[in-house]
Amino acid sequence: MHLIMTVVVLSASPDQPALLLDGNLVTDVIWSTATTGDRLEHVYTRSTAGRLDIVLFPLAADAREAAATADRIIHRALTGAPFLAGWTPARDPPAERAPPWNPV
Repeated sequence: MHLIMTVVVLSASPDQPALLLDGNLVTDVIWSTATTGDRLEHVYTRSTAGRLDIVLFPLAADAREAAATADRIIHRALTGAPFLAGWTPARDPPAERAPPWNPV
């Protein structure tokens, strides 16, 4: 098992493109919907108007398993939290949309 970084970008619905989510609240929802079997170790979120960058770090055998785990967690979060209604995920954003991660 390896700790594998998986990026998910959520986009706001077209009728609310400037909506800004509370990243801490989304992080709490993700933790509350993750199960022990997901083997989620870390979550990082960054919110900007109409966009939410989520980085999940599950323990997984490979990138494919980590992506499947992330998909399950995000699906549960989107269907379980009414304030996320209308937000849609896209995996591995194109470079021009990739978040500017700042290693500190």
